[in-house]
Amino acid sequence: MSVLSFRARARTGSLISTESALDAATRIRSTTTDQELPDGRVSRSFTAEDGETHTVSSRNLQDVAPGNKLSCAKKARVALIAIFSALGSALFGLDIGYIGPILESSSFKHDVAHIAKEQKLDSGKEGLIVSLFSIGAIVTAFPVISSYFVDTWGRKASITLGSVVFIIASIIQATSDQVSTFLIGRFVAGMSIGLLSSVIVLYQSEVAPASMRGALSTLYQLGITFGILVAAFIDQLLVDQEEGWRHVMLLITIPAFSLIIGMMCLPQSPRWLVQKGRNEEALAVLHTIRSEDEAAQEHLEIQLEVKKAMQIGEPRWSELCGGRVFQLITLGVSLQLIQQLVGMNAFMYFGPKIFESIGFDKNSFTTINNFVNFLSTFPAVALADLAGRRSLMLWSSIGMSIACMIMGVMGLLFVEQREKGGEQTFVVTNESAGWVIAISVFFFVFNFAYGFGPIVWVYCAEIFPLRYSARGVGMCTLANWIGNFLIAQFTPMLLSGIQFNTFFVFGFFCILGVIVAAWLPETKEVPLELIQKLFDDRAWFCRTVAPPTGESVMSVQDTGSHITQLSAPTVATPTEKEEDHANLATAAALRTLQLIASTTGWPDSFTDMDSDRIDDWLARLNTGLFVEVKTCAKLIIASSPFGHTYP
Repeated sequence: MSVLSFRARARTGSLISTESALDAATRIRSTTTDQELPDGRVSRSFTAEDGETHTVSSRNLQDVAPGNKLSCAKKARVALIAIFSALGSALFGLDIGYIGPILESSSFKHDVAHIAKEQKLDSGKEGLIVSLFSIGAIVTAFPVISSYFVDTWGRKASITLGSVVFIIASIIQATSDQVSTFLIGRFVAGMSIGLLSSVIVLYQSEVAPASMRGALSTLYQLGITFGILVAAFIDQLLVDQEEGWRHVMLLITIPAFSLIIGMMCLPQSPRWLVQKGRNEEALAVLHTIRSEDEAAQEHLEIQLEVKKAMQIGEPRWSELCGGRVFQLITLGVSLQLIQQLVGMNAFMYFGPKIFESIGFDKNSFTTINNFVNFLSTFPAVALADLAGRRSLMLWSSIGMSIACMIMGVMGLLFVEQREKGGEQTFVVTNESAGWVIAISVFFFVFNFAYGFGPIVWVYCAEIFPLRYSARGVGMCTLANWIGNFLIAQFTPMLLSGIQFNTFFVFGFFCILGVIVAAWLPETKEVPLELIQKLFDDRAWFCRTVAPPTGESVMSVQDTGSHITQLSAPTVATPTEKEEDHANLATAAALRTLQLIASTTGWPDSFTDMDSDRIDDWLARLNTGLFVEVKTCAKLIIASSPFGHTYP
């Protein structure tokens, strides 16, 4: 892309792509000289704004130092980008917060469910309305879908698309006069939030400098808690009015419209721009949010990472099932599942019911709980880059463990389940025990909100190489939504079956969080391109450390929008055994589809697909269908703590 075409784009595009940034990008590009150093790093010399020749180099972990070189203006610019993009997570919070009161409103019952206001909505329909949102989110968070939009359309366009879908979903719900129509709106709303939750924290982490990345990425969770609080306030004002629930649905589109307009003024992710070969634009964006030397250094490091990825070729989905990538995905998925299974959303969904059962006003609980959740997120923003991610998650999980154990013990000693009005309810036999349980709930929410709530999102957005970032974050987001769905479905069963022993179950996952958090390496102030090396000395991960022959980076020369290789590293290629496993996995999938199709009467053209190729693989490898299916599991186990990685 020429400088002229980029200048034209800047005038009609991002407000932060100023003329001076474009001039700086042109100057740096035209005067850049790269050289590979004896230790394998790459140095880059360029003419700075002051006319002097400046030299920067790619870094190793030992070279990383706290970065405080940004001017106040650039810090403010980066913060505004992160804050504004967090409107997308506020949409998530609004969707969580508005639905409960609406389902209980007499107007909604009359307009949509067509029942009398004193009647209760059918539990099956109510459960479906709540769960369809999660199912819609699971669909678009699925990595095949989310990574397509995030990698192909870009982070910025994906946020805009998610906002548009949110508006469409809100309009469908606001104009519903049947439960079926409202269900469609809920599913579409879930699809919008599934995409937004996959991209927002990734975008924030890629735009933020290493010294501010933790604080700015936690704004994602702050946006969720703020949305929940605003939704509760709007519901309280409007939901009891005639057709007030429709006004609520239309009001929550305002931040979505604002986000669409605002994204026109925000920059693209510089990592995505380099990935697409738009190096001059990436350098211009970096120049507006970094010091000149930091912009040149980060641009160099991103280019090196992208070039290494280009040497290997397009990522294959089978690569997610083995080696270091599988280990990182396992870690990210585990963190997201623990974040959900500690039970925070059980308090959000069923807390009012629990409080009412033990003698407290449910509306007071909701108000206090939302404020505690919102205010307690601010320590995460303040401390993520000071105390670090690991410390916040560790102390958070310890606090949650204590709260769950106290609630479980109090429940065993002083809470009984009795029948009241034909329904089973909890009764506290000791007033002081009721207050202990109430305080423990708020203590739990406080610990979740400053630690495991926001920091898990930050950590998962940091740990994946650029080549796999969209797919990795997509897998983590998918796990989060699956955990959310499990909590919503099984918490009522646990409360009914084992009563307050449920909190011992949540406590188990909190203790698991303590163990995982204590093991994690600290990522604060480490550039995204170097975070991979933090795991090299960790148990289990040490078996996938790259060999010395593959560690040297390649040097690149930026010539316009192209990258010219000076020297390349030794790049690992798939072994013959791994290729066989990939073939077997494909054969298993196609053969299974054939078997399903043959028993369901699907067209012959489908049941006969690629039969010759499948049969050839099966004959060559002398295996059966059962062994085919096991092959995928073997590939995963090979990279697990119980197996050995392939040479």
